[in-house]
Amino acid sequence: MSFEEQVVRALGRDRADRVQAAARLLTTLADDDAQSTQAVVHINVPLRAHNAHDATAELADLLNTAAPEETWRFVTVSHPDGTWSGKASLFVQDTTALGSRDWIAHFALSDLHMRMAAWRLTQLWRAAELAEQTVEALGRWRLLVAAACSRSLLEGAAALIHETTLLHEAWDTFKKVGPPTTDSLTRFSADLNNRLAKLQYASRVGQSAGRPPVLQSTNVMTYINKLAKNTTTVDVLDLYEWLCDAVHPSFGSATTHTVLRASDRPKTHAIEHYARRPLKSLAASGYVMQPTVAHAAADALVLAADVVHRSLSLVKWTMDDIGLTAEIHGLNRLSYAGGSDQPPQRNDTCPCGSGRKYKRCVHRWGQPSTPPSPAAEPPEARP
Repeated sequence: MSFEEQVVRALGRDRADRVQAAARLLTTLADDDAQSTQAVVHINVPLRAHNAHDATAELADLLNTAAPEETWRFVTVSHPDGTWSGKASLFVQDTTALGSRDWIAHFALSDLHMRMAAWRLTQLWRAAELAEQTVEALGRWRLLVAAACSRSLLEGAAALIHETTLLHEAWDTFKKVGPPTTDSLTRFSADLNNRLAKLQYASRVGQSAGRPPVLQSTNVMTYINKLAKNTTTVDVLDLYEWLCDAVHPSFGSATTHTVLRASDRPKTHAIEHYARRPLKSLAASGYVMQPTVAHAAADALVLAADVVHRSLSLVKWTMDDIGLTAEIHGLNRLSYAGGSDQPPQRNDTCPCGSGRKYKRCVHRWGQPSTPPSPAAEPPEARP
């Protein structure tokens, strides 16, 4: 959406150009990516058994009784308290020895890969929608709408960069240890699944009524304060306070309809001019009243778009590294965004985007999960 000249003058040409470019970045990313996906969450089945043989027999009996016509792949695991549980799937098509470490890695990490892919897409779609609506509202000079959308976008960006960093650090730490054991795989996949579940389903609905949710969401100010601490280009807290003030029945909200405030020379009174659609009057006055809320909404969008882009790039890298390190490509019958029907061959260009051949890339147990810098990558050796 292109801005009318009055909007450009109110925002300043540089700010107007930057906010439109930021919104285009997110909407283009969303348009060029998958428009739908699916994921399967394999749920732990509690078992009464107290040893591996009995647990396997019990789960097999449960599955054959429930759906004898299906071909099930399943695994049983023991827990520190001596209990056993199992997971079963109709979607894993793995020829690795059933119950081996590699098989368990494929089973556990394919779940994480699908869920992470779905979470990444929903975050991208959310950001693109809010950015698009912020720019549209600014173009129509509906500043309360712009402030509400921009604030939500900034909150999402602040949460995304923090949680994405934690997810990547958890995977990096796990991967660097080297080839995992069955126990370490079970613990890691359970921990990351819990993290993803909280990111997708945590809430505060019901808390005021004494019915707190099972997964309670993190207070958004925790994320905003962390983003503010790590951002030097703009004053994040000042932007956020203006946006909050605008969407609440406060001073900031009143300024969105204020055109002019002037007092007489002896200071006996002040005249205030308000308008439902104040842009033309603001322009006529020479923008005596600075549209601070509009500036805050635009600046927050520009910052958030950059944060979201960087965060989602890290999510994509983490997904690719999990999938390629655990070699789960082509092992799932369920089609989903980020999945692949065929694993790469050794001399193929690595699908992670590093530019390296697959055989020379970093997707091996024991190596760090640091995204390679394009400028630092070695030249490819010719075969």
